[in-house]
Amino acid sequence: MRSVGTIFRKELAGYFNSAIGYIYLIVFVLLTSGLFVTGFFEFPMAEMRSFFTILPIVFCVFLPAVTMRLWAEERAENTLEMLLTLPVGPLTVIMGKYLAGLAFLAFGLIATLTVPIMLYSLGSPDMGQIVASYAGALLLGAFFLALGQLVSGFARDQIVAFVCSLLACFGLYLLGTDFIASALDGWAAGLGSTLRDLLGVTGHYLDFTRGVVETANILYFVVWISLFLILNGMYIEGRGRRTAKATMAAATTLALGIGLSLNAMLADTSLGRFDLTENKIYTVSDGSKRILSRLDAPVQVKYYVTPASEMPTELKNLERDVMDKLRELRVVSGGQVNFERVHMRAANVLQDPGAEAANEDPMEKRMLQKGVEPFSVQATRRTGAVSNLIYSSIGVAYRDKSEEILGGIVPNTLPDLEYALVSSIFRLSRDKTPKVGIFGPAERYSMVGSLLQQEQYQVVPVALTKDSPLPEDLDVLLLLDPQGLDERQKWEIGRALARGQKTVMAVQTNRWDYSITQGRLNVNRIPQNPNVNDVVQEYGFRFDDQVLMDDNNAPIRVARNQLEQMFGGGINLTLPMQILIGRETMAVDDPLMARIQAIFLLWGERVVVEEDVLAKHGLSHQVLASTGERSWLVPPAQTLQQFQVKAPDDGLKSYPVLTRISGIFPDLQEGKPVPPWPGEENLNATLAEPVAGVAGEVLAIGGAELFADGLMSTNGDLLLNCVDSLAQGTDLIQVRKSQVESRYILNVTTAQTAWWKAVNFVLVAAVLVGIGLVRFAYRRRRRAAHPGGFDGSL
Repeated sequence: MRSVGTIFRKELAGYFNSAIGYIYLIVFVLLTSGLFVTGFFEFPMAEMRSFFTILPIVFCVFLPAVTMRLWAEERAENTLEMLLTLPVGPLTVIMGKYLAGLAFLAFGLIATLTVPIMLYSLGSPDMGQIVASYAGALLLGAFFLALGQLVSGFARDQIVAFVCSLLACFGLYLLGTDFIASALDGWAAGLGSTLRDLLGVTGHYLDFTRGVVETANILYFVVWISLFLILNGMYIEGRGRRTAKATMAAATTLALGIGLSLNAMLADTSLGRFDLTENKIYTVSDGSKRILSRLDAPVQVKYYVTPASEMPTELKNLERDVMDKLRELRVVSGGQVNFERVHMRAANVLQDPGAEAANEDPMEKRMLQKGVEPFSVQATRRTGAVSNLIYSSIGVAYRDKSEEILGGIVPNTLPDLEYALVSSIFRLSRDKTPKVGIFGPAERYSMVGSLLQQEQYQVVPVALTKDSPLPEDLDVLLLLDPQGLDERQKWEIGRALARGQKTVMAVQTNRWDYSITQGRLNVNRIPQNPNVNDVVQEYGFRFDDQVLMDDNNAPIRVARNQLEQMFGGGINLTLPMQILIGRETMAVDDPLMARIQAIFLLWGERVVVEEDVLAKHGLSHQVLASTGERSWLVPPAQTLQQFQVKAPDDGLKSYPVLTRISGIFPDLQEGKPVPPWPGEENLNATLAEPVAGVAGEVLAIGGAELFADGLMSTNGDLLLNCVDSLAQGTDLIQVRKSQVESRYILNVTTAQTAWWKAVNFVLVAAVLVGIGLVRFAYRRRRRAAHPGGFDGSL
């Protein structure tokens, strides 16, 4: 090991004893970090997928330049024979050179760590995924280094070594891409797919970039690196012998046989893996395990899919990936998930009606009647892109209930497959369909009901009138924007709370009208009358009528004339009432906030909690979301003034906007006269009878506009989480949490953009130059102190 260390230090010093090593590192950082940062601030997201996508291409150019000198330079300087006559074995020399190159590569990757530091400073990246991606990058780089070192041993010239290594690295990388595999399959069926599985390195690397450390992929890299180094050692040691060519040919053939056989065995094999992602999105979630463990009878799952041999190249592994997920679910369910694969062909769909009548597959006809339909996907052929019809749908059946079809299963939907399957199983295994009552203006919140119906909820409109009273069998009551409640409606809501009715209260106390006349913006308040406070403030909470403002806000588009209203357009207005709430002010550990990256609270208000009143009634509360620390309140006025939209110098604080109130709500109406319905006379007023105290829960949301039709695409997940948690518990939410998240970064300032661009473009390069100058000065002093000595140390 000491001899390896000596060679290692000598070789590593060779990288840093001249300016070329620092130039390599600076160019490497500018190509990787620089390209990433250039496009990052256009649409900032706290993830590094694009960084690790371009990294292999940079490796294919950068690493051959690093390895080309390892042996070719020794030959050019006539030092190879002297090196091999040292009292160390060839393996020692090879390992020393290889480890030095690996250390140089690691130093280059370390220089790019400013990128994850930037993401962590600006947002909330998945650090586990980033760590796994860097591990994959190091293994891929180690693979290319070993290959480049082998090629350098064969070559007598550095340029030849560089070109051959570059071609070899690019070849192995491109053969592993779906694009090249599809093109080759277009020329000869199955050729590209076979070469991708046997020779391609890309798929083994991409698993790491997803945040998954697959044991089989580690084995792949370790074995091939070992084979390259062994071949390099055999060639260097035996190159002068009479039988060197025959021995090397036999060894190369044997090594290729071992490596390709290993690739073939690992192509469809998992030897165990580690899911390093934050939410364990590639591991069956605890929520799924609990849902499956409660099944009273086995679930029957059928996967209707086109055979892999007839799939486009990009989808040939789809069947394998889906079947792997079904096997995982069967294991964690204790055998309660039974599945089978049904191969189907979509050829008959393209035939003319006359031919179809004679040749129609009876099974295909039955599947079409059930809802299993083929769909079109793009495929690459020799003549260009074409459309293929394929089947890829899953049918889920439980007991005597109708089979539920999940269609359009493609690689892009695989991260959501667990949620789709488990939510379907959960719906089928329920004793009854949860019923959700919606009280609110349907014309403004029509998408709320549609979204809940898509999730298989029974949606019941509630008018809270004598003819449309509040059903007592509701699982969840949605009070959306209650306005102008009469006394009987308020009484009905209070009694529902006392019965333990689980309720979502989204209350709007202020709305604003934006108008632009003669180039001047007018913001006028539209008064609201959400007198639900008459009910809830007796329990210890209420919805404030003051205008809530926050420095953390988002723009909305406002039309300046009727033409822009009809055809789109207008200007973006950013006002502090358009509040954007990030995860830093959410109770992120609570299941209800799973997958909620941001809440756009338009014209919201704070939820005021009086803890002493809550405690008197035995109720508890938990704040689930708040505004940022730079929020303030403005008294409601008819017109918003310019000075009110600027944050005051003091008094800024965070205000709760989503609060959970839970416990047994006391019956405050017991023994009091029951108010009559509007239009009825209260001649024989009856007294309210007592109700049994049952634990209930209220989700108080300071705003209803966030669930209006125009904002449901932004806040739809929050609505589903609220309803799911009240109607069905948190298990399904935890399954939804395991889906891939979009980690948007909100409100990056101009100063932050300039700072981080300077860090990645200038500071890292300046630090590398500084290290080089310090090392140059150090070596110069050493030479001055020892004028007759050779200084090859670090």
